[in-house]
Amino acid sequence: MPIHSTAIIADGAKIDPAAEIGPYVVIGPDVQIGPGTVVGAHAIIDGVTTIGADCKIYAGASIGLDPQDLGYKGEATGVIIGNRVTIREYVTIHRATKSGFTTIGDDCFLMNYSHVAHNCVVGNSVIMANNCTLAGYVTVGDAVVMGGDTVVHQNCRVGRMAMMGGCSATRQDLPPFGMCDGRPAKVRGTNSVGLKRNKLSLETRMAVKKAFRIIYVSEVILEKALERVEKELGHVPEVIELLDFFKTSKRGVVSPSGGDSEDKTDFGEDKDDANLVATSSNVPQS
Repeated sequence: MPIHSTAIIADGAKIDPAAEIGPYVVIGPDVQIGPGTVVGAHAIIDGVTTIGADCKIYAGASIGLDPQDLGYKGEATGVIIGNRVTIREYVTIHRATKSGFTTIGDDCFLMNYSHVAHNCVVGNSVIMANNCTLAGYVTVGDAVVMGGDTVVHQNCRVGRMAMMGGCSATRQDLPPFGMCDGRPAKVRGTNSVGLKRNKLSLETRMAVKKAFRIIYVSEVILEKALERVEKELGHVPEVIELLDFFKTSKRGVVSPSGGDSEDKTDFGEDKDDANLVATSSNVPQS
């Protein structure tokens, strides 16, 4: 049966006939659920919330409930979730506060107990491992991977294709394409594996890695480092994206490893990058 007999569905809720609603699920009056989406036992969905097609929502998940914000006064806000999103057990996704929506893109995977607070914007293909926590107004770019128990402070940004190591925490923005780890999080290098998995060309990966070396290793002030990156590598779209991220940061971008002997920092070239270094005419060398 698509809707279990014990589920409580408020009048006004719009549930596609091809969706499945499990036992003891509670769904509010302003909720819309798309075709192929499966909602597991005891999940609660409320607020002005829209969930796309072919999502999998597991037992005990809580979506669209009031934000944990003392300034919230019952405004009719909600959550927008894309297609093919997996939301595991006891994940919490809170509605926006005062106005707007908390949004989750397509093809995301939110593991057990992860939390997305009010007004967050999470891109496509984002993976949040167990117990990840996003505070209010956090923005997460596409294809970001967050290790277990990671924490992002309110109003921070995590750039596209970045990766956070487990148990990391940040009060500043994390740059796109970077590998960050620690508490507070530090930049340890580029997310080489992630860039390959997302099919960035070898030339692009080399350019991104060189940009990181200039910014984080060249020992010049940030303003001058960004000028050099723009001059030498400004023809690469991903490098332009990195530069724009730095220039638009309001909280500042995380620094490199502090030089502790136990820190693992890698701004060098990948083995397959090195094979192209001598012959590449598109990417100036250090």
